Amino acid sequence: MTTLDNDNDRPQRLQRPELRGDPITATRYTSRDYFASELDNVWRRTWNIAGMAYQAPEEGDYLVAEVGPESVIVVRRADGSFNGYLNVCPHRGARVAEGPYGFADRFVCPYHGWQFDLDGRVVDLPDPQDFKRGNPCSKLGLEAVVVTELFGMVWFNIDRDCGSLEDYLGATIVEEISGYHIEDMVRVLDMTAETECNWKILTDNFNEAYHLQVVHPQLVPFIESQGDFSQIDLMPNGHNRGWFASYQPSALHEGPVVEPLPSLLAEWGVAVPENPSSEVLRQLRKDVQDKKRELGAERGFDHYAYLKNYQLTDYVIYNIFPNSVITVGPDGVQLLRPRPHATDPAQCLFDHWWLVPKIGGRTHTPSPSGGPDLPVEDAEHEYFAYGEQSLGETADQDLSIGALQQQGLGSVGFKQFYLSEQEIRLQNFHERLDDYMRRDAN
Repeated sequence: MTTLDNDNDRPQRLQRPELRGDPITATRYTSRDYFASELDNVWRRTWNIAGMAYQAPEEGDYLVAEVGPESVIVVRRADGSFNGYLNVCPHRGARVAEGPYGFADRFVCPYHGWQFDLDGRVVDLPDPQDFKRGNPCSKLGLEAVVVTELFGMVWFNIDRDCGSLEDYLGATIVEEISGYHIEDMVRVLDMTAETECNWKILTDNFNEAYHLQVVHPQLVPFIESQGDFSQIDLMPNGHNRGWFASYQPSALHEGPVVEPLPSLLAEWGVAVPENPSSEVLRQLRKDVQDKKRELGAERGFDHYAYLKNYQLTDYVIYNIFPNSVITVGPDGVQLLRPRPHATDPAQCLFDHWWLVPKIGGRTHTPSPSGGPDLPVEDAEHEYFAYGEQSLGETADQDLSIGALQQQGLGSVGFKQFYLSEQEIRLQNFHERLDDYMRRDAN
């Protein structure tokens, strides 16, 4: 019999905090006043991801990240660390750098030619003697933000009084995600799509699996979302974790074993037995774990050596407040991230990243967005409106609901959310959002 009795078989269960049951109404999705307050109270006070650190390997290499109306530059310094600045010239407000990445030994404002060194200081400009208040070189500079590197990613926080990123995430998230060694991976997919819904509609979607059987029926034959082989944990600071066993049919699946499970098992020499019982089907997952332990190294999957048993087969989703969804699996890491629009609460930007380990001898990897395999090299950034091209079958399905819900939330017929226990992560997210909006977060 398959048992789940230690932290090698599943993530450790965490004590669930009591939730208040705050009402979730349409105002937070539709109101421009709420949107403006949210930019101040949430987005200018929380940690966000600027990009992959390896994209800026040398002094002067920089990344540009955008959150709502804010644009942030993070630049590599001579000592290997990063500095971060708001991307706005203190003279007349023009942006001084274009993204998503580049190189500069100095940043130069394209409007009047003010120059800034990599420490953000004004170091040259036309006609410095013409300023009655004194030469700006001795007075002004780019506005600094807090920057740090973790999981091979560069993170920033506009609030210079913020605590450390490690404290913000908590020890459990830092330890578990660090175990996947994302810093050794390469981002082979980098997409951004404009969408017709508030960013929280997509964040809500990624905070529950209740929609899986309706929106993602293709996942039911091989990923669990309910019962003993799934788990939801609420964490401090509004984060959460979801564990979903794979390589076995979901409890929602009825009938014979169907694709893609037989093909997934066959890759590791595990066959589906005829007329299997539910216990036998759940043993298949353990059989794959054993085969990966046995054959992984000789096939070039060296990273299996530092994964626990459940990490060899299962998917763990970390929802990082407010908007970063990091899904870790045995052979890749996915980032799904809605970001607020610069001015419109009924729109957002949606990012889809896919990162994979470098496997000896493998130059290409299957694409999560469909189509031909992707080269195992840093992907060019693709930017488009949702519907112009595919973000991948599952992501397309998720975004297909966004505009429909945004339209419905604008109706007088909608009162407030009525949530199931499967949507407990969503309730937790909104209660933490309420804390930030009241400016009394811990």
